[in-house]
Amino acid sequence: MAPFGKNFLKARLKNRTKDSEPIAGKEIQVTVCNEEKVVCGVTKHTTCADMIEALLEDHRSAPQSKQLLRGEPKDFSLVERYKGFERVLPPLSRILRLWYAWGDQRPFIQFVLVQSSEVVSQRAMKPTKNRSRYTRNPQALPVEKQKRVVRKAFRKLEKLHKESKSSAGTEEIDRMVQLILNQDQTIREQIQRMEDLEVEIQQLQGQEDQHDKLEACGLNSEELDTLLQVSENVQQLELQIHKQQALITQLCRDIDAEQRMAAIPEQEGASATPWTPSEADESLLAELERIQAEVRRSYLAGVSLHSQAAEVDKKIRFSEAAWLSRDQECWQLATELRSLQMSDDALEICGGNATEAAVVKHVSFPMDMTDTDSDTGISSTHSQDSLSPGLDFPPPLDTDV
Repeated sequence: MAPFGKNFLKARLKNRTKDSEPIAGKEIQVTVCNEEKVVCGVTKHTTCADMIEALLEDHRSAPQSKQLLRGEPKDFSLVERYKGFERVLPPLSRILRLWYAWGDQRPFIQFVLVQSSEVVSQRAMKPTKNRSRYTRNPQALPVEKQKRVVRKAFRKLEKLHKESKSSAGTEEIDRMVQLILNQDQTIREQIQRMEDLEVEIQQLQGQEDQHDKLEACGLNSEELDTLLQVSENVQQLELQIHKQQALITQLCRDIDAEQRMAAIPEQEGASATPWTPSEADESLLAELERIQAEVRRSYLAGVSLHSQAAEVDKKIRFSEAAWLSRDQECWQLATELRSLQMSDDALEICGGNATEAAVVKHVSFPMDMTDTDSDTGISSTHSQDSLSPGLDFPPPLDTDV
């Protein structure tokens, strides 16, 4: 017998109120003579035989007129009914384990206490193809056979329970996976949108910064185009100057070589007999004089071009210095204007508008660099004079041949 026998089980009617002292264990409903009874104190060691003993003991405690069941516990069996199907439970099967194995199908399970003779008569009425050497009475089966039947029944129930759980779990997993994929796609789209917005913001910030710098310098697009054209013209002049300098250098080398060649025959003639010019020599001398005259003219033209290039370079440096001075003045005035605006915002006075107009008038400056009567009191000619000592112009070349 199991460790928890009939002393630990207690059967009562389903509608009867519970006892004041709770009994440890679970409760299982069993139908006895068309009455619903609850067996309390069921544990994992309770078998069907223990349940039968507890139910018969409760049935014998009733009045004699109401006792419908007669016989020993071995003459009774528990029948399990499920949606029109029923089977006889072996006496040694653990009832609580069987109950848990049904899972979410428990509301459709019903246990009924019947006599073994009734079960045998019902089995005999049904035609069967194969007759076993054992009777259908579970009490007539050997113990090993009963255990095998119980294990087989439990395996089948566990398999059904796992299939129901796996199907529900699979649907839940599929739904979660689909949800995760949708969220991942949404997140990727949002990240791409954020990157596009960030690029647009950077472009707008760059344009705004460039516009602010131009406004601070007081330059517009037309003035910038003019400066670019002047810069291109300066570069072209520099290229022409380099070409003329290279030509002058080559001419100087040719002149030196011709002078050396002319000096060699003179030295040879001085050491030899007096030289008497002939017609061929006269033609050579005339050609030499013509070449020398052409070289002188080329040299003078090169010197003139060099002086012009030096003058252009001087003007370029002067213009660059003037633009640099103006740029510095613009930034200084912009800084002063910002500081004045900040101080005006901090002060809350009635004459704020007039003061701001006076400040704007005070910091305005003319664009003409030759004007010395500006509102700022800063002379542009003075700034040019202050920068002129720093200019280092190359001295003019010697024009003597």
